[in-house]
Amino acid sequence: MIDEEEKRLRAYQIWESEGRPEGRDLAHWYQAVEGEADGPGRGAHYMPYSFGAASPGSLVIKFYHSGDQVRGYVRKIAEAGEDDSIFPGEEMKPDAAFKLAESHNGGSGKPIFVELTEGVEWDPTWGALESDDLETVRAETDDSRAADDPTAARRRTRLAREAGKELRRAVDEAQTEEDIRNRRSDRSGAQS
Repeated sequence: MIDEEEKRLRAYQIWESEGRPEGRDLAHWYQAVEGEADGPGRGAHYMPYSFGAASPGSLVIKFYHSGDQVRGYVRKIAEAGEDDSIFPGEEMKPDAAFKLAESHNGGSGKPIFVELTEGVEWDPTWGALESDDLETVRAETDDSRAADDPTAARRRTRLAREAGKELRRAVDEAQTEEDIRNRRSDRSGAQS
């Protein structure tokens, strides 16, 4: 049995795949509930992802461990200098990630790239990979996420600059306060 979130996602994907027609929401809901939406792997072309392998506009599903479960998110590779788009911006179950990627791929025939982090293995029920040499990447760290996400790298750089400015300002304020105390001390010593 699928939960409400998965039903909504399936209905949304069916709606998108049919060109977003008006007035078919109930039909899409029933299709989602009955499981008539295509499952992952049917007609999709999956390829292992490695940095530089996917051209701008390509979709990448990245799978990782979240607690004891495998979760994923879908991102669209942007042109150089732009930020990748992440759909819908939160983690999801593998089946939902595949369906979302297939929905955004729109039957274009373009491959959908798959990236597995350390400890996540390809599940044959997800479909077939173009190649059997899918490599896992090291477990996600701040550095690996920054390398994978240009937005995160820029944000970290900006935060580091701001922290540096705050530190300099705090040091300057402390120095100013110390100078004021020293002057007061000098004045009170001179008046005695």
